Amino acid sequence: MKKQALIYIFLLLLGSLTMAQDFLSWQMNDRYFTAQAGFGFASYRGELKHNGSIQNEISNLSLAMEARLLPKVGTRVELGRYSIRGHDKHAPDSSYAQQRNLSFSSSNYEVSVQGIFYMKKYAGAYYKRHKVDPYLLAGVGATFISPTAELAGEQYSLYDIQTENTEYSRFTMIFPVGAGLKWKINPFLNFATEITYRFTLSDYLDDVSGNYPQNPGPGADLLSNRKDEVGVINQEAYDRLVAGAPRGDQQDKDAYLFLNLKFEFFLPPGLFKGK
Repeated sequence: MKKQALIYIFLLLLGSLTMAQDFLSWQMNDRYFTAQAGFGFASYRGELKHNGSIQNEISNLSLAMEARLLPKVGTRVELGRYSIRGHDKHAPDSSYAQQRNLSFSSSNYEVSVQGIFYMKKYAGAYYKRHKVDPYLLAGVGATFISPTAELAGEQYSLYDIQTENTEYSRFTMIFPVGAGLKWKINPFLNFATEITYRFTLSDYLDDVSGNYPQNPGPGADLLSNRKDEVGVINQEAYDRLVAGAPRGDQQDKDAYLFLNLKFEFFLPPGLFKGK
């Protein structure tokens, strides 16, 4: 997977370099740069996710800068903050996961570089652009994760506690892929709706991946195995949830999804040119 990720990054950078050379040869007499601000809803995919719904509350914010490099190609640099959560209590009644009774919440940060592929050709001037502009996107980036869990009304850092006696990296690469629509509001402003799926190289967004520890340390003894908090609701599962037994699925990496609403403003021409 790491080798595939490096190939993916190399091809993306190579493509960006080629497009940038064409872009720099243009005369900057049009508004090719835009600034974007957005908000939306997040949904994580992992061991503690038991339905396909998106979180009800606003759970991600983003700022971005985009440039149109070619008539149907652009590039974007985006910064974001998002919150995700999962809980075994939402698993089917009397299931293995419900007996496991694990949960997490996390507020994370991410940065990414994305290639934007428009379905329609650029009209040649920003104010002549299409009223509705559909696009696809793909990119590469990184996110910083910070899973926590609640116990007796207090939040605990699961990374610090090491619930599986494993010191994993809090940084992981992400690979956003998605689609969106831009609507022209006036000559200088667009409104956009966008859905993106973030693949990751980590299985620890939710702090659940490996096995129950043999000798859990302080805090981990309470937060690693929480089956007794709900009593016996599945005897077979209860008997299996012991030290050394699987706690998660190491083969299936975690991911997360965004459904975003964005405002895009066309910046004045020549803003980034030297005098």
